[in-house]
Amino acid sequence: QVHRRLLCDDNRGVGEALSEPGATGQGLVVRGRHLVLLDPAGSAAERHRPLAQELVLAPYAVLVAGEASSLSRGRQEFSALRTELPPNVHLLTLAAEDDGNVLLRLEHQFERGESVNGSQPVTIDLL
Repeated sequence: QVHRRLLCDDNRGVGEALSEPGATGQGLVVRGRHLVLLDPAGSAAERHRPLAQELVLAPYAVLVAGEASSLSRGRQEFSALRTELPPNVHLLTLAAEDDGNVLLRLEHQFERGESVNGSQPVTIDLL
């Protein structure tokens, strides 16, 4: 647990103590989750980068009140890919723009030399 409360100003710009007493008066408490991966330095990125993407960008359920929504009546899944993206490429953005164009941003997940297999250059055919 991390308690967020300072009794004195920490001189970091706000000019006052951080006093967030919370509902109980004992201060706000932040709880987190820590994962420890024990891998050699040369191959650690191959596990921690995809795992971080999976944890941070995990899908979540959205519930809609009322009768069947337009989502449930239409297609709920679509892929314009002929083949799966390589494991070291991440789809960062896929967004329709007002002018009818589509913004597609892909990113390479690994730095040069960070991973034995993952750092290799990738070519993707967008046609």
